[in-house]
Amino acid sequence: MRTDAPTTAGKTPAAELSSLRIARAALSRLIEPGDVLAGALLAELGPIQSMELIHSERSPAPGLRTQVALRAEAGGLGPRQRDLDAGLARWRTRRSQADGARDLRAAQRGSGGLLIPEDSLWPEPLDDLGLAAPTALWYRTAGDIGRRLPASRHCAALVGSREATDYGRRVSAEMTEDLVRHHVCVISGGAYGIDASVHRAALRMRRAQAEDHPTAPTLTAPTLAVLAGGLDRWYPAGNAELLGGVMEHGVLLSELPPGSAPTKHRFLQRNRLIAALSATTVIIEARWRSGAQNTAAHALGMDRPVGAVPGSVYSASSAGCHRLLRGTLTQVVTDAADVAELMAHSPLAGREARDSARADREGTPSTSVAPDAALPVLLSTEDLAAGRSGEASAAARQAVAGAEHRPEDRLSETDRVLADALPVRARATAGKLSEVAGLPLPQVLSGLTRLERGGHAEQLEGRWRKVRKA
Repeated sequence: MRTDAPTTAGKTPAAELSSLRIARAALSRLIEPGDVLAGALLAELGPIQSMELIHSERSPAPGLRTQVALRAEAGGLGPRQRDLDAGLARWRTRRSQADGARDLRAAQRGSGGLLIPEDSLWPEPLDDLGLAAPTALWYRTAGDIGRRLPASRHCAALVGSREATDYGRRVSAEMTEDLVRHHVCVISGGAYGIDASVHRAALRMRRAQAEDHPTAPTLTAPTLAVLAGGLDRWYPAGNAELLGGVMEHGVLLSELPPGSAPTKHRFLQRNRLIAALSATTVIIEARWRSGAQNTAAHALGMDRPVGAVPGSVYSASSAGCHRLLRGTLTQVVTDAADVAELMAHSPLAGREARDSARADREGTPSTSVAPDAALPVLLSTEDLAAGRSGEASAAARQAVAGAEHRPEDRLSETDRVLADALPVRARATAGKLSEVAGLPLPQVLSGLTRLERGGHAEQLEGRWRKVRKA
């Protein structure tokens, strides 16, 4: 089933929108998630002119190079990272793969499409990511995306360890069911463990609601799954049936185009989308080092409230939650009412009047929740607001980052991306790795040398693969 096209009234004329959508679809193939330099170029030139520059062989004008560097510097990039020439060399490695119209057709065949910032349905909280905001957002759903996609102020991210305990699965299921019962959409990452428990509970509650009230109007999605690869390649494969259920009753989202494989780098970047799309992020279980803590760090960096479920002091699966509670402004969460508390005091809650007015003005479907659907507020505003400020960002990231315990922690960002691109069983040429990693060939060759010296890569007759650790 093909979904309806996103509503565009009030933002960009339809004639112009088609070209913008094709350009952004192609850019999502060229640019890795979270690329701040690419965000600076898009902010300066827009998607169509950015595509033209990347597809050409010309060097950027000095004035453009300076303006992009200034934007990138404001976005936190160092001198080497904000070199536009280096960025163009990186993005141009995938020019042969970029075909926005083809990828859009593939998405439409799979009951999906592409949301872009020029659409009225674009989730505006993603803009809080600044220059690291996604170029576009691919989706798959069995319904009308305009009715399925909830306002972010009505969304809560519930994430946690893949190695979930019975305690974690029970807490996540009960919390999710209560939230969905009160029309809160739960967002997670579609992985094993806590993520899967959250999605299953949300779908279970939606089915129960449909049985109890078969004539009730269709509500927004009970759950969203944000994936780290193309939406035609569901990962992990063991959750294919579950992700199919999310597509049927909710929405699957990704910033990667069809056919893209998930990598460690993309999983970490995926976490920033989960945090940005949610009014609050709750960590149910997490080990001392985990992707869930990375999601919490992104949320704290955007001044979104974060909660963590306490566990046994003897449980390694709760060590990350306790670490967040001790070292950051994370709040203790024990049930759905605590989650609603955090949502009520999220910065996104203050945008409700503006969003509702815009929906009325543009004629788009409203996702407002009726007042009697809200969960009770148990703590005072003063208690929740105490100590929250923008200064939390650096401390939050530092507390979550932790000490170096793994050999790959010492790799540069470029070498980590290259290491992710290395196959485990087969072998790949440096040219192929350049396309997969999105790095210029000279960087790939020097990076492979460093990885080989560090024991992370091995080569035979010019073909490379990852060294499997014992």
